[in-house]
Amino acid sequence: MASVLAGPADTYDVDVVILSDFRLPGGTTSSIAEEVRAQAEAGISTALVHAAGSITNYPNPWSTHIQRILDLPGVRIASPRERIHAKVLVIRHPTVIYSTLSACEGISADHVIIVVNHAAVDAADTWHYPVEATDARVRRLFGVTPVWAPIGPVVRQTVLDQTTRVPLREKDWVNIFRISGEIRRRTGFIADRPVIGRHSRPQPGKWPATGRDILQAYPDSPRYQVEILGGAQVAEHKLGYVPSRWHVVEFGGEEPEHFLERIDFWVYMHHPDLKEAFGRAAMEALAAGCVAIMPPYMEELFGDAALYASPREVQRTVDEYYADPAKFLKQSARAQDFALAFSPEMHIRRLEELGVEAPGTPVNAEPGEVPALPGPTLLVAAQAEEDVLERALAHLRASGDRPVLRVDLTDRLGRGPDGSGPTVQLPTAAALQTDDQTWQSHLHGSLRRLLRTHRPGQVLVVGEEVPEGVLRALAWADVPGTWVRGRAGDDVAPEPRVASCFRRVMTPSQLPRAPGTAAEAPLAHHAPREGQESR
Repeated sequence: MASVLAGPADTYDVDVVILSDFRLPGGTTSSIAEEVRAQAEAGISTALVHAAGSITNYPNPWSTHIQRILDLPGVRIASPRERIHAKVLVIRHPTVIYSTLSACEGISADHVIIVVNHAAVDAADTWHYPVEATDARVRRLFGVTPVWAPIGPVVRQTVLDQTTRVPLREKDWVNIFRISGEIRRRTGFIADRPVIGRHSRPQPGKWPATGRDILQAYPDSPRYQVEILGGAQVAEHKLGYVPSRWHVVEFGGEEPEHFLERIDFWVYMHHPDLKEAFGRAAMEALAAGCVAIMPPYMEELFGDAALYASPREVQRTVDEYYADPAKFLKQSARAQDFALAFSPEMHIRRLEELGVEAPGTPVNAEPGEVPALPGPTLLVAAQAEEDVLERALAHLRASGDRPVLRVDLTDRLGRGPDGSGPTVQLPTAAALQTDDQTWQSHLHGSLRRLLRTHRPGQVLVVGEEVPEGVLRALAWADVPGTWVRGRAGDDVAPEPRVASCFRRVMTPSQLPRAPGTAAEAPLAHHAPREGQESR
């Protein structure tokens, strides 16, 4: 069990570990992103642990929601194998931890929270994950009794429909929502006819079961304007066509906050077998001031912040509120007031209940510069040839007694960038099984933490190519940098954009040979660019 590896109870590597499958494109990862933003702003450190589950079997890149938070202060990626001790481990989506093959043998925490953001049992009485078996697996993995934290009353009841033998958090772990800037109140309607809209993932369960119900909720009529964000493939399959009066934007084709600004009525009718755990899309619509119309069971979630109807009652409800602008605006304001209560501060308070202190000043606060103090040399081995790397180390030994902190980009998962030893291993994109964009962001953030912690006097990068994440970290820190290129560097001029990021660019032939190596004929090298030292 992971707890065997834990250090003293009062020694923590990070405040919060969040474990989930970061490939998921919808509410799970967007909710994670909001909580991580709140933690970063409060000075709470976060480690993100990706665990591939059975929810998706496709080699998808990480969600854009996750990619956008990787550079936030105090946020880093950790391997499931990394030895890391936290105050709180938050597991998002029970199916992920139940189905993942990751053993998570190095992770330990004082408290383990299983955020139940998906129904355990749906309306068709289908079990989506076994609650008791999932609970037992978490106990085995982490050596701690987890607390199950439903995100709303509907999903709470689905857990109770399976079992009453797991500990449930008394209060729901509701999703939080950030409203950028001041809330904008509605002053009237968008157009000369009602604008009906919806946004959701392109899944069959997110649409009504029949073509008739679809057209009742989203009419193909000149009396209404219908806006769809998330694609209409499911509707097209059921109807045999896409209504000509619909305006359809594919999933991810527009930011929801912009889409919702041109919607009067947010209508969400879905398959009767589906039970929404909370409805993040619904909350976004409420925050935007849309008048929301949902299935009646969701009243338990949203109360008087929304209206409730069956598909055949939608048009009548829309007409009623469109005919009375004052009534529409009152309902719109009620919806926004409801959404405002789900603030990031709510999340920080519940973490404080679990022993996570919020310093109030972001760790790794930005913006900032790392002054070029006479600290160690940070040597970044970017998949460098071994003999070139040895010659670079010999060059450093010959140039003085400054200590060297070595950072290796490796294809094997190892310890993260904690800076506790002379060598730090950072996994490559292949090791993390992620896309290049995500990896570059991870690399950038990891190097920034090392630069901030150790305040090196110089950085030496050794390798034929310099990753974008390294360039971004150097630009942020403004530390003198030298690039020692691979063997091909003796024959090929460096790319000007990359070379301009360094104060010096060297080739292997310009380095002293490591002790014990055979003599080698001098290699030709390019003259330095104007303004560039050749040494």
